[in-house]
Amino acid sequence: MSEVERLRQSALAKVRAGAIEEALIAYDTALSLADDDETRELIIINKADAMIAVDRSGPEVQALPTIVMRRRNLRHVYLAAYALVFKYRTEQELKRATFYGQLALQTAEEANEPQWKIGALNELGSIYDMDSKFDKAIACGEQAIALIELLDNRVEHDFLYGLALENLGASKVLNDEFEEGVALLEKAVPSIGSPTHLAEAYIDLCFGYLGQGNLERAKHYGQAGLELATDSRQIRNAHYLLGEVAYKSGDIVAAESHFDHLAKFYPDFRHLKSLLFAIDLRSMVNLKL
Repeated sequence: MSEVERLRQSALAKVRAGAIEEALIAYDTALSLADDDETRELIIINKADAMIAVDRSGPEVQALPTIVMRRRNLRHVYLAAYALVFKYRTEQELKRATFYGQLALQTAEEANEPQWKIGALNELGSIYDMDSKFDKAIACGEQAIALIELLDNRVEHDFLYGLALENLGASKVLNDEFEEGVALLEKAVPSIGSPTHLAEAYIDLCFGYLGQGNLERAKHYGQAGLELATDSRQIRNAHYLLGEVAYKSGDIVAAESHFDHLAKFYPDFRHLKSLLFAIDLRSMVNLKL
């Protein structure tokens, strides 16, 4: 293994460990040593991906669309497009995210790479959920799971399988297909190790069980999701759903507490708590936004 590749691999490992600043230094060193355009392009993509993960921009991030258009090789096209999908999805620029998601999927199909295709389908499913296009999200999730189940050794991909099941289950409950969605989410949970993804699954289960009228299970998963949640969207959703569960259970004190917590996120909406007690907003609120 060359020194450049050793540095690149080391930087990738640092990103996975959350040491982004150290990773960026390693990428810069690798770039200074790289002596061919293709290697430099791959390092630029990797560095841009790390920067996007911590909501930073720079010349490497700005280079991604050019890399996609240049089409030096399909792997680079896919990686650059996939990084742009994540960037625009987190920024809620859904049209751009969809464009690059579809491009990533087309590239995966052109390269005949099932794992690339699974990644693109999972991202597109998340985008369609955010855009309230639940039928399209479900179609993406079902395709992703079918592909994972065809992999030679699916056990090696249990985490990916769990996330695909979670995504599909979430799409189902958001589409009011509560029984199927809850079953998929329950199946996904044992394979999900990441606290953030687990919090998402628990909150989706809370929504699903609330939709089924099973208030005890909804409360259990809502509280579990709230305990794990660190993302503001997840915390808002957990308080909202737990408030609904408490209100429907006749526990007005608990409902007020959760709705008070929720209202803190919307200081300009002075009458939010009164509205929540008056109207069930579940059919009007997209939990993925």
